[in-house]
Amino acid sequence: MRKYVLLSIGLTVLVAIFFSACSEESIKYQRYYSDGLNLYKTHCGNCHMEDGSGLGKLIPPLTDTIYLKENRDKLACIIVYGLSDSIVINGIGYKEKMPAEKHLAAVDLAKLLTYVTNAFGNNQGLYDISEVEKNLRNCK
Repeated sequence: MRKYVLLSIGLTVLVAIFFSACSEESIKYQRYYSDGLNLYKTHCGNCHMEDGSGLGKLIPPLTDTIYLKENRDKLACIIVYGLSDSIVINGIGYKEKMPAEKHLAAVDLAKLLTYVTNAFGNNQGLYDISEVEKNLRNCK
C-alpha cells in the first residue's frame, strides 16, 4: 500500500512540474507576442502595414510563411542591418531598401520576431533571446 501511495505522490509531482514548465513557456510566449505587437506597430507597421500585407510592389508582405521559415536564421540580421538586396516574396520582386534598426536590443528583436513569425498566418512559436544572439553572430 505504501508503495502505491509513494508512486502516486511521485507521479503527481512529475505532472505538476510538467504543467508548470508548460505554463511558464506559454506565459513567456504570450508576453513576447504582446510586446512584439507593440514593437511592430512602432518600428514596422508604417511600411509593412498593420495587417502585414506590405505596400503594393514597394514593401513586401510578412504573410509569406515559406519565406519566413526558410530565412528564420536571417530575420534578426535583416532587422538590425536592413536589407539592400532585392528579394522575391510570393513570386513578386521587391527592390526597395529596408532601413536598419540597429538600436533594438536582443530581447526586443526576440519579441518582435515572435510576433512577426506568429502573426499574419504564420505559426513558428517562440523566438527567444539566445536564438537572436546566435543569429546576429552569424550575420554576413
